[in-house]
Amino acid sequence: TVELNRFSFQELGDVLATRCGNTLTASFIPGCSKIALSAYRPLKWNSPDKPSDTAGQDLVLIHMAQESSLYAEPLLRSLLSESNATFETLQTMSQAQHGTKKTTEYVKISRTYRSIVRCCLEKLEHAKKMPEVQEDDAKEQQFVDAIVTFYAVECLWHLFEILYMQQQHNQLIVPQLLEWTRFHYPHTEDRATDLLLMAEEASEVDNYWDTLRTLVMLGQLDVTRAILSQHRKANQPAYQAAEAVLKSMPIYQDGYALQKFCSQWEYWHMDLERKLASQAFAADPDLELLMQLVTGNNEHWDAELMKSQDWYEFLPGYLLYTRPTCKPFELRIAVTNWHNRWSQLRPNWEMTQLSRMIRQLMDHDVKLFIYDAQKLGDSHWFATHLIDLIYHSGHLKTYFDQHNLDLPALRHAMIFEYGSYLMTTHNLWQLGIDYLDHCSQEGIAAIELLLPRIPLKSERQAFKILALAKQRGLVNVEQDICKVLSKRAYNEQRYGNALEWAIRSKDVLVVTAIADFILKVSGILGQVLSTLYMICVHKQHYSKTGIMLCQDVITSIGGRMFVSPRLVFLSKYYEFYEFYRQRDFLSGAELLINLLASRITPDYFWPSLLIDALPLLESEDPKIFSKETIAILQHLEMELVPLIERNKLNTAKFSNHTSKTIFKDYRVENVEEILDLMRLACARNLARAMIIENTAPTS
Repeated sequence: TVELNRFSFQELGDVLATRCGNTLTASFIPGCSKIALSAYRPLKWNSPDKPSDTAGQDLVLIHMAQESSLYAEPLLRSLLSESNATFETLQTMSQAQHGTKKTTEYVKISRTYRSIVRCCLEKLEHAKKMPEVQEDDAKEQQFVDAIVTFYAVECLWHLFEILYMQQQHNQLIVPQLLEWTRFHYPHTEDRATDLLLMAEEASEVDNYWDTLRTLVMLGQLDVTRAILSQHRKANQPAYQAAEAVLKSMPIYQDGYALQKFCSQWEYWHMDLERKLASQAFAADPDLELLMQLVTGNNEHWDAELMKSQDWYEFLPGYLLYTRPTCKPFELRIAVTNWHNRWSQLRPNWEMTQLSRMIRQLMDHDVKLFIYDAQKLGDSHWFATHLIDLIYHSGHLKTYFDQHNLDLPALRHAMIFEYGSYLMTTHNLWQLGIDYLDHCSQEGIAAIELLLPRIPLKSERQAFKILALAKQRGLVNVEQDICKVLSKRAYNEQRYGNALEWAIRSKDVLVVTAIADFILKVSGILGQVLSTLYMICVHKQHYSKTGIMLCQDVITSIGGRMFVSPRLVFLSKYYEFYEFYRQRDFLSGAELLINLLASRITPDYFWPSLLIDALPLLESEDPKIFSKETIAILQHLEMELVPLIERNKLNTAKFSNHTSKTIFKDYRVENVEEILDLMRLACARNLARAMIIENTAPTS
C-alpha cells in the first residue's frame, strides 16, 4: 500500500481514493517500468466483512505512473560521464593522500564538478534554440526542466563551496558572496555592458538609473563608476564627489589588519553621510538616491527591494555597505534579519525550493539542506557527489558528529542508490558499476544482481560485460550471460556459436542439450534413427553435403570437452569422422571400438554408431580384427536389441498417443533386416579376420 498525501490525490483527481482514506495500491507492470495505481481501502482484523457504504458510487480509476528521467537527452549523459571521471579521480586522490588532506585539492575537485555543470548548461541553452527543439513543445519543455534543475545545482554548489570549503572560521565572507551573486545574476551586468558601449549617449536611456541602482545593490561599484564617468554631467561637482566616494571605499585584502580596516571603513561611511547631509549630491536626485543606497539607508533599500527577484539577490550588496566584516558564523543572524525584512515587504511571496535551500546553507542547516538536495529532480546526482566530496575532504566532520549523523553510512547509501539507478537506466550501466565498486560487499552484490539483467544488444557488449564480471570474480554472472547468448545463438540457428557459449557457461545441462541437438540434426553423429529401413537417413546433412556442422568449434574444444560427457562423445566422434574422411580406416576403427566400449554413448545414438561400423566390417581388407568384431557383435546383441525391444513395448503401450520414445517412426520389419545385415557383416568380417590372423606368414 502506498500512502499519499491529499495534495497528491488532488493531482490524480481520484475521488474514490480520497474517500478510502487517502491510500493507493500499486503494482509493477511486467515488461516495462510503469506502475499501476488504484484506490485501496485498508482492511484491519476488526474490519467488517461487507461492502462499504459508498460501494459502486465511483469508478475505480487506474493511474499509470512512470519515473521520468532527465538523462534521456545525450547532452546530459555527457554530464554523467564527465562527473563519473571526476568521481574516480577523487577516490584515487583520497587513497593516495593516506590521511593528509589538502583543502586546495578538494576545492579544485569541487570547481571541476561545477565547470562540468556550467558547460552542460551552455550546451543545453544552445540546443534549446535549435529549430527542431522550438517546434517540439515536449522537447523544449524537457530542455527547460533540465536547465532549471542544473542551474539550481550549480548555484547551490557554488554557495556551498564558498561557505564550507574555501572559508576559514575567521575569514570575511562578503567578497565571495558578491562574486556568487554576480555570477548568478548576469543580466544586470549585460545591460551595464551595453551602457558602456553607448558612452555618453547611455545617460539618455530609460533604464540608465535603474541599471545603476541594481549594480550598486549587487555591490558592483567598479562598473558603476565606469558608467558614471561617461555621463554627460561627469565634470560637475556632484558627479566628481560621487566618483571620489566610490573610488575611496575601503576594500578588505587578505593579510590586512582587520581593526585598521574597520576604522577606515567607519571613517569613509561617516564622510559619505556628512556629504549627503550637506546635500553634496542634491543637484541630481537620481545620483543622490544612488549614494543613499551606498550608505545602506533602509528606507531607500526597502523601496528598491520590491524589484528584486528573490530574497537573497541583494543580501551580499547590503552586507557590503552595512557589515563588510561579516564572518561565516555571523552570517546566520544577518540572514535571519534580512529574510524577515524581505518577507514583510513581500508578504504574498512563496519561497521556492532553491530559495529555501540557499537559506538552509546560510543558516548552517546542512542536515536539512542534504535532505532537500535529494528532491531536485536530478536523480540524486547533486546529493551523491556533494556528500562524497564532504566525506573525503573532512569538511563538516564536526557538524555531523555534533548532530549524531553517520557520514560514512550516508555516503555509502547515497552512492549505492545512485549507482543502482544508473545500472538500471538505458546506456548508463557502465557508469553505475564504477559507483557500486565503492560500496564494499553491498555494491558487489548489486552488480552481481543487476549485471545479468542488462539487455545484450551485441556480442561486443556481451564481451565487455563478461570482462567486467571476470574482473570482479562474478562467476555466476559470467555463466548466466553465456547461457543467454547460447540460447540466442541457438534460436538464430548459429549452432557453432551456441555450442561455444554453452561451453563457456560451464553448465552441464546446457552443453549437453546443445551437443544433443548437433548430434541429432547436423549429421556429425547422425539423425535420430527416424526410419531404420533407410540406413543413411540418420545422416541427413552429412550424407547430402559431406560437410559436418560446427567443425571449427568442435576442433577447438580441446580440454574443455570434459565439461560434459556428451561433449566428450561429440569430440571423439568428430575425431572418428576425421579419420574416416582422411581414409585412415585403421585408426578410425580403433576409435569406433573405443566409443562402443565407453559408457558415454547416448541411447538414441546406438543405432547410428553401430551402423557406422558396417562399411568397415564389409571391407575386403579387414579393418577390424576378430576380437573387436566379437565386441561389436556383443554390443549389437546387448545394447541395440534390448533398446529396440523397449521401444516396441513403449510404442505398443502408448499406441493412441504420439510416441515419446527415441524410435517414434520405427518399423519392425526394417529393423529385423538391419539386424540381419549387421550380424551377417560381423560373421563375414570375423571369418576373414580369423583366416588372416591364423595364417602363418610365408618365409
